[in-house]
Amino acid sequence: MKELALIADIQKRAGKMSKGVKLGIGDDCAVLDHDKTSYLLWAADMLIDGTHFRVGKDPYNKIGRKAVAVNISDIAAMGGLPKYIIVSIGVPKNMNLAAIRAIYSGIFGICKEYGIKVVGGDTNRSGKLVIDVSVLGRVGKKLLVTRSGAKEKELILITGPVRNGKKEHLTFDQRLQESKFLTGRYKVTSMIDTSDGIAMDIGRICRESNTGCRLYAAAMPLSKGLTLEDALYYGESFELLFTMRDNEAHRLLRGMNASGYSVIGEITHKRKGLRLIDRAGRSSVLSTEGYRHLGER
Repeated sequence: MKELALIADIQKRAGKMSKGVKLGIGDDCAVLDHDKTSYLLWAADMLIDGTHFRVGKDPYNKIGRKAVAVNISDIAAMGGLPKYIIVSIGVPKNMNLAAIRAIYSGIFGICKEYGIKVVGGDTNRSGKLVIDVSVLGRVGKKLLVTRSGAKEKELILITGPVRNGKKEHLTFDQRLQESKFLTGRYKVTSMIDTSDGIAMDIGRICRESNTGCRLYAAAMPLSKGLTLEDALYYGESFELLFTMRDNEAHRLLRGMNASGYSVIGEITHKRKGLRLIDRAGRSSVLSTEGYRHLGER
């Protein structure tokens, strides 16, 4: 079963959300009522040897760092700040204490950097290394951004240059400061982090917003050595992909801190579908395939 189909099935079976749940399945984080001015953000990511890292090839401290970093990225995609995490780890029988301590060095290191507290977790024996992190954060009610707010004729932007997920998936910097800057000064109508590739992730925004889109290949800000295909379909770059009204986008790009933001497309009517405009100006259907987490790649 494909990942997106599985998520849709789970979402359907979960049914209507109870009182106190502002937003459930279908975004980077669940959004829960908290107080008069803020929401709680709750997310989780599971990293598995062979899918998200390679034991024996990747340094253990960087594996631990990534386990937290991907959760920080989810909080950033909603306009919030991470506060607490719970870490559960499945440990292979042949893994020694030094390796486990190195994983936790990476975890505690990035937590210290971002002011996050580790407040619990679980440990178990496992056939391969598995790290599951659940993060709790906060966001001001006026600052919350979801995937569902994009409207026709708005512009699609991305932070960048888009990083090479194949090379930097263990060392990327979360776009937390960019998220704070954008939501604090501008009206961002929708946002997501590009964990699964620009194509799949803009597809998620369009699906939740009930729109289509047009992406321009020539406008993609690619880091050195990154191909357009990998930017669109590989993922693991963890940039922020977001939408704005035309006037807001131009106000952003005219500002002193405009460097690092690029317009890469526009939101269209749903009936126009998802399209990619190549460098020669030719239009084709934008496939929403991307990084797969269920072994289908």
